[in-house]
Amino acid sequence: MVTNTMTAISLKPRVLIADDSRIVRATLIKHIEGLFDFREALDGEQAWQTLLIDPNIRVVITDLTMPNLDGYGLLERIRSSKISRIRNIPVVVVSGSDEQQERDRAKAAGASDLITKGIGTAQLLSRLDILSKLVNTQHEFERSLEALVLESDTAVALVLANPDELLVQARAMLAHAVKNNKNFVMLNACVGVKHNGLDGVAASPPASVVNAIGQLLQRTIRQTDRVSVTGKDEFTLATGSIHFDSARNFAQRICNAISNANLIDDHRMSFIASCGLVSLAEYGSAQGSPVPDVASLQQVAHRRAAKGLRECRTGVIGPEEEAAASGNLAIVEQFSASGSPAAPAAELNPALPAVLPDLGTFLQWIREGKHDLVMAQMASLPAELRQMVDVMMQHTKP
Repeated sequence: MVTNTMTAISLKPRVLIADDSRIVRATLIKHIEGLFDFREALDGEQAWQTLLIDPNIRVVITDLTMPNLDGYGLLERIRSSKISRIRNIPVVVVSGSDEQQERDRAKAAGASDLITKGIGTAQLLSRLDILSKLVNTQHEFERSLEALVLESDTAVALVLANPDELLVQARAMLAHAVKNNKNFVMLNACVGVKHNGLDGVAASPPASVVNAIGQLLQRTIRQTDRVSVTGKDEFTLATGSIHFDSARNFAQRICNAISNANLIDDHRMSFIASCGLVSLAEYGSAQGSPVPDVASLQQVAHRRAAKGLRECRTGVIGPEEEAAASGNLAIVEQFSASGSPAAPAAELNPALPAVLPDLGTFLQWIREGKHDLVMAQMASLPAELRQMVDVMMQHTKP
């Protein structure tokens, strides 16, 4: 059962609601009607078929227990889809309980957010608004990269810091971070291309694509950040005064843009983008803790990125992913409990200058109850977003 025709074009973001309960669907529609366009599905199978034929859906809201195909099965199909717009679509899971085990399972299956069936209108609208805007931002990344590939002139050298300059500037950034009890992050991005029907390592991508990725990174980072070509098909980025979650979200968007964008006229080939991430916060924030040097951090970031490229896996590899691969359950449990490496104490102090996180990070902080981090950045948000964030915090206070 669908409420809108496929061909209807709406300026409102479109939400797909999958639930076998007519009452639950009607309640959710009442919450979002007027601000969001919507379609309905009676089970996971119908939701899946709707996703295949409707490219205008921006967010999926799904129940976990449905006939034919339940919410977990729908999540599995979505996250393993070969269609990038489906694979990366935000999925909000509706749960009838607050049991942590159920929430953990849904999150592990690929849920972007979890809500209870008694959620209020303001809270639901604010979450959907943030998620739909994140989809638009990701699409902008992909379109920008496609345009840069078309415009790329490989005869013109890409002007980035050389590896030696990167090390010098990164050392200064690291020293500043340590002195001011702030964070410092190094990101290494390795890029490759592989044949979808064959096993084996990824090959080198076309020079035009490598050039375009360098341009996208250079245009996207802040003036205080530094990026350099540190290998044939790899880039290294150094950034300071940034929360680990924000760095991870940025890295994931870069990976997704490279993987999802239409960069080559051969459907048999696909791009792999692996980002290795290392943070000063991984090494502890206690006074007297040994401070790693920049070269060591760069080696860790490269090691993590290279592992993903060897396995032809697109995505971010940070300390948690590396620990899981090595079977270090103690470290995995540490990150599962905290959500990210422990931030230096100064990052929790609203009186200190901070870098504005993206909306995805705000959403994650609110969901995890990290209201002190949110409050430290509230003044930097536009007035409209401050109101949304404030409403969400009010509804998530214990």
